[in-house]
Amino acid sequence: MGEPQADLKKEINDRLTKLTDEISEYCFQCAKCTSGCEAHKLLELEPHKIVALLKRGLINELVNSDVIWTCMSCQKCRERCPQRVAPVEILYALKNMAVISGKQIPGKYTGMLQSILSIGLIQDIQQTTTRSNKTVKREDLGLPTLSKPTDAAKFQAGIMKIAMEKV
Repeated sequence: MGEPQADLKKEINDRLTKLTDEISEYCFQCAKCTSGCEAHKLLELEPHKIVALLKRGLINELVNSDVIWTCMSCQKCRERCPQRVAPVEILYALKNMAVISGKQIPGKYTGMLQSILSIGLIQDIQQTTTRSNKTVKREDLGLPTLSKPTDAAKFQAGIMKIAMEKV
């Protein structure tokens, strides 16, 4: 069973190497990716610095860093880059490498996955409090009803199938 894991690790390494080669040709560290990054605003993730570290070959340092887990996958870094470099792709590959290497996944990620598997959403539907201190539901605010999977077992099987596929 160790062999498929080794193949997957090699595939992710190859992907990171390819990204490194592409980035060194295109990224000129303008930091436009960081200026739009939602995680930078809240958690100080700096995509242009991730790219710079990858260009220097510091993959192991990045894989062992908690900063790779702060990316919100909003894709703004990809959209803002004038050179079409996608730091989000680097972060996906680094996260995959961390998982393959047996690094501990932050608890909030496992909690979100458990929630998705059990109710089909990252978190249960919340009520909110208005300015007048009244608790209201989505419908009270004119928001559409959120749909959940109709067949939980089929949904879970689909998610597990995706999770088991190659990255």
